[in-house]
Amino acid sequence: MKNNRSIKRRGFTLVELLIVIVVIGVLSAMMMLSSTEAVSSAKASNIVSNLRNWKTAALAWYADHLDTAEASGFSLGSTGTVTSKDVARYLNSENAPGYELVGNNNPGTWFVKYSPVDSVVAGKLAGRAKSVGLYSTNSSKDASIFTSDKTEVYMYIR
Repeated sequence: MKNNRSIKRRGFTLVELLIVIVVIGVLSAMMMLSSTEAVSSAKASNIVSNLRNWKTAALAWYADHLDTAEASGFSLGSTGTVTSKDVARYLNSENAPGYELVGNNNPGTWFVKYSPVDSVVAGKLAGRAKSVGLYSTNSSKDASIFTSDKTEVYMYIR
């Protein structure tokens, strides 16, 4: 006969299982934090990419309408020569929520504007603002560099 004490069970104890569950929980929490950062960084990259596309489309419109644009001072709005909808046609996107062409008091100066920018993405955009040319206002091409407390971002066109 075998002694009950000499029989060894092969398996995990409750303590070992709990330790494994806690380790998996900690690792998954760390992954969730890093994935949130990755998502906000991807959104910021998408915004910058779309602003550059709008800038290229506005310059393409300008090249196609050079004669009338120069005669009118390359201005925007109802009295101007071009609207955001005109430029959006160059992007194959009539409906581009959040993006629009804006001018300022200086005729012939254009910006592409995107809003709203949420606070997490704004922090990512602020880190790239100087290198990609993002501004907080459309006052001039020397406008203040984009900061994370803003909800609108501008890119200078011309």
